[in-house]
Amino acid sequence: MKQFHSLFVLVLTMTFQVYGQAPPPDKPQKLIPPIDPPLSLSGNFGELRPNHFHSGLDFRTRGHTGLPVYAAADGYVARVAITPTGYGRAVYINHANGITTVYGHLESLMPKLDRYVKNIQYKREQFSVNLEIPRDSFPVKQGEIIAWSGNAGSSGGPHLHFEIRDTQTQRPQNGLKWHFPITDNIPPKMISLYAYSFPSRGVYDHQRYSTVYYSSEYHVKGNPVLQVSGPTAFGIQAVDYLNASWSKCGIYSAELVVDQDTIFGFQISDISFTETRYVNSLADYAERERYGRWVHRLYRQPGNKLDIYTEDKNNGIINFTDDKTHDIKVIAADAYGNKSVLEFQVKSTPPDSTKRQYNGARIFSYQKDNYFQADNLKLKVPAGALYDDLAFHFEEGDTPNGCYAPIQKIDNKYTPLQKAIRVAIKPESLPDSLENKALLVTIDDPDEQMWSVGGEYENGWVVGYPRNFGNFSVAIDTVPPTIHALSIQNGKTLIDPQHLRFRIKDDLSGIDKYRGEIDGKWALFAYDPKFSLLTYTIDPLRLETGKTHQLQLKVTDAKGNQSVYSATFYK
Repeated sequence: MKQFHSLFVLVLTMTFQVYGQAPPPDKPQKLIPPIDPPLSLSGNFGELRPNHFHSGLDFRTRGHTGLPVYAAADGYVARVAITPTGYGRAVYINHANGITTVYGHLESLMPKLDRYVKNIQYKREQFSVNLEIPRDSFPVKQGEIIAWSGNAGSSGGPHLHFEIRDTQTQRPQNGLKWHFPITDNIPPKMISLYAYSFPSRGVYDHQRYSTVYYSSEYHVKGNPVLQVSGPTAFGIQAVDYLNASWSKCGIYSAELVVDQDTIFGFQISDISFTETRYVNSLADYAERERYGRWVHRLYRQPGNKLDIYTEDKNNGIINFTDDKTHDIKVIAADAYGNKSVLEFQVKSTPPDSTKRQYNGARIFSYQKDNYFQADNLKLKVPAGALYDDLAFHFEEGDTPNGCYAPIQKIDNKYTPLQKAIRVAIKPESLPDSLENKALLVTIDDPDEQMWSVGGEYENGWVVGYPRNFGNFSVAIDTVPPTIHALSIQNGKTLIDPQHLRFRIKDDLSGIDKYRGEIDGKWALFAYDPKFSLLTYTIDPLRLETGKTHQLQLKVTDAKGNQSVYSATFYK
């Protein structure tokens, strides 16, 4: 396989220029794919995801883990990060000309790097590490195996997450601009058009229109002339497909043209991690939460600080005040330059100036701190938390079963937040002995299922900092986590001779920490929250074999409740 990959590298090096344009100037000209062919993507750069833009390319690994992962170019290992979530197990390689490649969700690292990392994990007695590696420690050559693919961290299935970043800024770049041999001659698909109106401050409405394709472009189904009046904006629900892939990927750019005048546009060439949560403003957050539809707004909310916009006249909002018919065009493109066009017309009518524009609601400003207080609630929404002014709504309900405060209905879960808000709720009938076990919970109507949003008891209030609106109350967590042995039978016999595996769960506040010891010494247990799985791999360099060992595992939740599992086993 290594000989085959070397040949594959040579062929790619000789044929890079046939795949579209040359790579960007001052960047390495010969990046090779990080895995063996056939190459297929399940996700692309800039794809809209919950609370973030996708910052890399997801290479399919054919449903398996353990595929060799290759260095895309000569360089050196600059960083290794291992966490239960996120990229799980990730390697960062710095290259000449100022780029870094990132390889995420790995199953294992090349042996010499694995030993280096494990030694530090044991020295620090912690699984999660974020290590800056001295420059000369691990040089790598293009095509060298640096790791094996996996499913670690917040991965929805086996694949390799691959990024190209600017080394100095660590800003991810659109990897498809390096033109790996991934064929894409399929233009984006336009699914529906959204027309937005703004009847009063802090409020917007929308109308959704399905689209159809004929005569080489998209049209609104039935080809109606849309009626508009006053401030109006548009959005587009669109996806992109690549050849040899059935996955719905994200579009690269979009433009809004009104009467041949480009009003608004964006292009996702690179994204800063500090700005990635603004995806909740570029996208119509409420549509995604309600219906799972990813809609790109073709206008800019005033609190949105993304720097991806190529044209921005009046934030993309058109004030229709005449009585004319206007031609509208939306152009969506992918990173390979394939384009789709949607054309339609709108009939403008002057706004009715006699209509009252004030809706009577309390208005929260996106530009400043906002405070609200009720009998059992103190709320602060800081400046910059909102993307636009909000007509704020509040209601107090009954006390849910198992809770210690009436439900506080703070606006609704369909309003996105960029920053955390401060929520303080006054509990009722909470015993003094349980104050340290109190926390805020959000209630998912209508089944009253509770989810922890953390928090602490402070001077008669339970205070937390959620990053969402919704229905909140106070509950307590006095139940310790559960520990279920998967590979030790009757506390003695190892069913799996190579691993100690446990299923650990907590019913409310969540797992906070754990510690495993074998014969009184810290042992490296890897935690995978998505499977609630805790795994120790037998390490013959650290575990003396041919004897009976004493195992102790302690698991603690966020409210200090702890469970302990003890057993002996022979290995």
